[in-house]
Amino acid sequence: MRVRAGIDIGGTKVRIGIIDDDAVILQLADKIAVSGFSNGGEMVAAVSKQIRSILSQNPEFELAGVGIGAPGPLNADFTEVLDTPNTPIIQNFPLVAEFKKHFDCPVLMNNDANVFVLGEANGGAGKGESFVYGITLGTGYGHGFVWDGKILSGAHGTATEYGLAPYNDGTFETYASGPALERNYQNIAGQEKPGIEIFELAQAGDPHALSAWSLLGRSVGHSLVYVNHLLDPGIIVVGGSLAAGFDFFIQSLREVVDAHLFPNQQGNLKIVPAELGDAAPVIGAASLIPIR
Repeated sequence: MRVRAGIDIGGTKVRIGIIDDDAVILQLADKIAVSGFSNGGEMVAAVSKQIRSILSQNPEFELAGVGIGAPGPLNADFTEVLDTPNTPIIQNFPLVAEFKKHFDCPVLMNNDANVFVLGEANGGAGKGESFVYGITLGTGYGHGFVWDGKILSGAHGTATEYGLAPYNDGTFETYASGPALERNYQNIAGQEKPGIEIFELAQAGDPHALSAWSLLGRSVGHSLVYVNHLLDPGIIVVGGSLAAGFDFFIQSLREVVDAHLFPNQQGNLKIVPAELGDAAPVIGAASLIPIR
């Protein structure tokens, strides 16, 4: 049975999964803590060992390739991680070459936001759609675009790094992220609260918390107006930790976006929460390996 391995490298954890050619997860391994390694080579060796263990326990699995989702920025040919602040053990690290030492099969890599969108396009909320845009709302603000099953990467591998585009006195990420939500609440309520408490307060109907989420939605909406005019996606998938508050910000987000739709887009642009959770980037990373 032909299978593909997907690796999702985060700031604190690494997730590994095995998927089939229909983008269905056959096995999802326990997360591995990044803090347990002193350098990137150790991490690669441990992840590779876990993949080989899964394969040895399932002799019917034939590994067709290994796909990696890694925090950016990456180099132009997607073989090395550059200066990534949140995962220092793989800063300026030849990640693909290191994994190739352990596997006699193709090894491909892309950035974490892109593989999240690819996963949702292949097996989640965007399945069946030809033009899938995705955003991840969390500590940062990630973007990706999958067009007919392929990631739009651009000439230098930095296409859709839109969270860093200028907006007001900062960037869109300054206003559309977890820190932005917390700052919204502090400005409205006059006190500091962590994001999880702002979420819980919104669940309880607290007006200050609901206003903070609504303001976040408007900022996200402003960013998506430009995305929509440039790329005309059929669906926008919202992921990341803040997607848990989707119901608190979708109305204000849609108000901004819908006010700027072209007539032939009105009523046709879907904006939905991600469906796959932590599995999306694993499926997306594995999907970098083409179907035979």
